[in-house]
Amino acid sequence: MKNRVHILFFVVSFLVYHTAFTQENFKKTKIVATVFKALKKQNEQKFLKGLPSKDDILYLIPIIKAAQPNENIPEADTIIANFKMKATENFRKVIKRGSSFGVKWEDMALEKVEYKANPDPKVDIERGNITLVCSSNDKKFLIILNKSSKIRGSWKLMNTMKFTLL
Repeated sequence: MKNRVHILFFVVSFLVYHTAFTQENFKKTKIVATVFKALKKQNEQKFLKGLPSKDDILYLIPIIKAAQPNENIPEADTIIANFKMKATENFRKVIKRGSSFGVKWEDMALEKVEYKANPDPKVDIERGNITLVCSSNDKKFLIILNKSSKIRGSWKLMNTMKFTLL
């Protein structure tokens, strides 16, 4: 009986250690760097680099079709065009909203990055909200990258970005 308790303790300890120390350092991810630099420079083109590429979309289409066979999925080029249009509009809204609260984008600093898993139960792709905790001009605020997905090893913007003043 004592051996079973020791084995159980070992297994639980290993799992806790493994999950605690293998979490991704989101502050160093390309998506965070891209979004942060784009906001700081107010550069839409840099921001659009965080969107999935055509190869990423072509990778996702069969996965989504398998999970949702009745879903009508447009062509990759149509998806990309829609993503770019919506992302550009969203980027402008975030810049405008932050500026209205007195945020000086060029002076913004990244304090920390948080991640909260938000998986799609039908699609087996890692997905979650990445939150950039930032400050500028004595204002603290959050930039939330909603439903960002890890596609072929890289995080991509798949939904809107949200500005929240703290």
